[in-house]
Amino acid sequence: MVKKQTVRSFCFVGIIGVLVAGAGCAEVKRLRQENQQLHENVSSLQMENAGLSSTVDQYQRELSRLENAKRELEAKLQDTGATVRVKNGAVSILLPGAVLFDPGQTILRPKSKATLKKIAGIIKTEAPQEIIRIEGHTDNDPIKKQKDKYKSNWELSTARAAAVLHYLVDECGISPAKVYIAGFGQYQPLADNSSKAGKAKNRRVEFVIVPKGDG
Repeated sequence: MVKKQTVRSFCFVGIIGVLVAGAGCAEVKRLRQENQQLHENVSSLQMENAGLSSTVDQYQRELSRLENAKRELEAKLQDTGATVRVKNGAVSILLPGAVLFDPGQTILRPKSKATLKKIAGIIKTEAPQEIIRIEGHTDNDPIKKQKDKYKSNWELSTARAAAVLHYLVDECGISPAKVYIAGFGQYQPLADNSSKAGKAKNRRVEFVIVPKGDG
């Protein structure tokens, strides 16, 4: 009787040992799979980090290029009344509305033409392949004197941009395939319209050098 119990005990221990060994192999297999997945995740994150670093470097190089272009244009446009800024990844030349037009008018002032010729020359030499977007902007004062002609500041700003475009094409030799217009009215202000100085800053025409591929 004792011998039978001993045999049974050994059998039971043997079965437990097999089960434990099996469980141990399954656990090792699971841990290996998890370790492999972690290695893959680390590799993926390293690749993503390398891509982000490359993107940051590219962005910094482009920002540096734009800032250099801005400084060069500012030097060439001294004493013209024009200013330069970087706008949405593009260089933009700003001319105050008072330089170009009398209040509420869309006919170019004679004194503005020398400045426009200078800008046209810069466009030809500095941006020979780029498209130029000529934007008209106004303050938020409603149309009064020419309400029958311009329904809103959209129409006025577009007409002013068109007047500048025609001068560049007709008198300065800019290719008509190189320029187009946009009228934003009062909806992209640079300053608060609650002051005269702010309104004067918002009345402007911008020459945006559209990056290649975005035109």
